[in-house]
Amino acid sequence: MTTDPMFTGEIQNTCTCTVYDEETGEYTDEPATDCYGSCWDFAVEDFANCTEHLRELAVDDLWHAEGIQLWNRTVGGYFRASKVTDILEAMTVNSMWTMRFRVYADRVEYSLSHHDAPTGSASVLTPFTGDPEAEGLEYVGR
Repeated sequence: MTTDPMFTGEIQNTCTCTVYDEETGEYTDEPATDCYGSCWDFAVEDFANCTEHLRELAVDDLWHAEGIQLWNRTVGGYFRASKVTDILEAMTVNSMWTMRFRVYADRVEYSLSHHDAPTGSASVLTPFTGDPEAEGLEYVGR
């Protein structure tokens, strides 16, 4: 198991669009006055690029997520997803959230901050390669 992450990042489902600096060819930290919604698309694309190797490992598009903090309990289970947006949906909650993540060769470790867990959580996403029922895992897919 690798101790150094391959990628680190942050994604929000309420991202703020920023200004593109034509001279440097980069986005600045300055909020844009107009936002056309592409910031979410960019965030999903970045997450897709960071996790491509894991998606290749997920047999039958099965995933296991654990440590998702809700207001009264921590949940987890396995789900089936091939699209990155569906993976993100299963890793998160139906609310506004911020996810700080580290991608390793075999997993994504992430902290999900939202109204029920404002300080985040210790969550893990792994491509699932076994038999979920044999391992007693609950199906949490949509």
